[in-house]
Amino acid sequence: MADMLIGVVLADRYKLLSRIGEGAMGWVFLAEHVEIGKKVAIKVLRPSLCRLPEAVSRFRREARSATQIGSKHIVDVTDFGTTDTGSVYFVMEHLQGEDLGSLLKANKFLPWPRVLHFLEQLCEALQAAHDTGIIHRDVKPANFYRVEQDGDPDFIKILDFGIARLANPQDSIVTQTGVVMGTPDFMAPEQAMGKHVDHRADVYSLGASAYALLTGRPPFEGANEYDVIYKQLNDDPAPPSEVAPVAAKLPKWVDAIILKALRKNPEDRFASMKEFAEAIRKARAKAERSERPAKAEGSESEAAEPSSGRDETAEGSLAGREVGLAPMVWVWAAVGLVAAAAAAYALAQ
Repeated sequence: MADMLIGVVLADRYKLLSRIGEGAMGWVFLAEHVEIGKKVAIKVLRPSLCRLPEAVSRFRREARSATQIGSKHIVDVTDFGTTDTGSVYFVMEHLQGEDLGSLLKANKFLPWPRVLHFLEQLCEALQAAHDTGIIHRDVKPANFYRVEQDGDPDFIKILDFGIARLANPQDSIVTQTGVVMGTPDFMAPEQAMGKHVDHRADVYSLGASAYALLTGRPPFEGANEYDVIYKQLNDDPAPPSEVAPVAAKLPKWVDAIILKALRKNPEDRFASMKEFAEAIRKARAKAERSERPAKAEGSESEAAEPSSGRDETAEGSLAGREVGLAPMVWVWAAVGLVAAAAAAYALAQ
């Protein structure tokens, strides 16, 4: 069906050239504006889903969310329409690069300075989304796209607001209670339980994504999705520095930041993405200051470990498309094992 669309001109403007992506909801095509020759990407909802009001609503929400936020770190959506056969589509900028899930799969782990650079950009983009009242709900490496822009080869764009929702939801179809949506490896406990979530669920998911990028594996692994969710609800993750390969040389001060984002109770996490980013900047600045005198004295041991004890700057501010993981959005009723896990989680509080 998808290949039948190649060569079709949508709205007398966009000629579909080739299929460049596919997911559960639909296809992504490389297209060209017939008048000005500009390359764009067009996402088309599967015809079978166009008959489902809920699917169409989510598809429209993805397009509107990206447009409303208006961040340079979020893929730009420029048009929306319907094909002659009744399928809805939207037009977005064509990105040339790779998603961080694929980058991680090819490299096993990413250098921590590079990951922190990614994180600061992601915090900025997600803070902009939250300021607009939009929660992403599927923050994961596969939805972070690396491109070259503004002279930065590691410029990040966030994709896929398909299951995003408003912080104060009024659309009961899109935000059914008891239905879990997201990706288990990166899902916040309250989201896994099918509860109402706020922006702090994205904080958790970004922390889990950072954990995977730094160590090569998500915070929790299991035999299946249910096992992973149970651990999300009841277990504490090991510090990233203890899990990362020795070659990563991951400083222990990074642990405090990532583990803060991964707290079970939303109130114990960073209160905002802005606070998350500020914790990174303060902790890194303190570490750099600690290294300077050590290097001046020629002390390799001090330079390698900038903080001999507790990192007061980090802990002080903290107190107050596939990675070989689950690549697709996971939708299931929050019953059975999740209910048992939720009970254990509640008793632990």
